[in-house]
This record gives sequence, structure tokens and C-alpha cells, in this order.
Amino acid sequence: MNNSAFSRFSAADQALLQEQVNKAIAAESEAQTFEWKSENSRASGVVTPLARGRFRGMDCRNLRIQNSWGNQRDEGVFRFCQQPSGQWGLVGPVQD
Repeated sequence: MNNSAFSRFSAADQALLQEQVNKAIAAESEAQTFEWKSENSRASGVVTPLARGRFRGMDCRNLRIQNSWGNQRDEGVFRFCQQPSGQWGLVGPVQD
């Protein structure tokens, strides 16, 4: 991630991304997209909810995350799961 768009994000940029991730996790439809753009930097992105399912006994949701910093763009599908505490957290990239 050292050369990724995300590696250039400030704490404020990361907070904007996290807000859209939270919305996408809770979204009813897979047809929605959640866009964001920083007013103070070149950071922006799109989060798209994908399939729900179970992974290692946890409720999970896959999200397609597109991050941009100016002209640099990264994209991947990531799995977020609800932890025993009730919080949702990143488990990792989807590889299956």
C-alpha cells in the first residue's frame, strides 16, 4: 500500500472514506454507490456494496472500493465482517 492512492490520504480523507464504507455495509441494495470527495485534498472515491454472506461464522459484506488521489486510482474488493463486539471491521481483500 506504500504506493497506493490510499497511502496519500490524510486522517480527514480516511474519515470520509470510512463514512461511505459504513453506509455501504448497511445498504439494502447492491445497486447503490457511495461517492465521496475531499474539499481539502486531491482524494476521492467510490464504495459499492456487493454480496452479503458468512465467513468464519461472522456476518460479512463485500465492498468494491475505488480510491483516487488526483490521477492515481486503485480498486479492489474487500470483505468487512461484524465482530463479536458488534463493530464491523475489515477482514481483508476478497481472494475467492
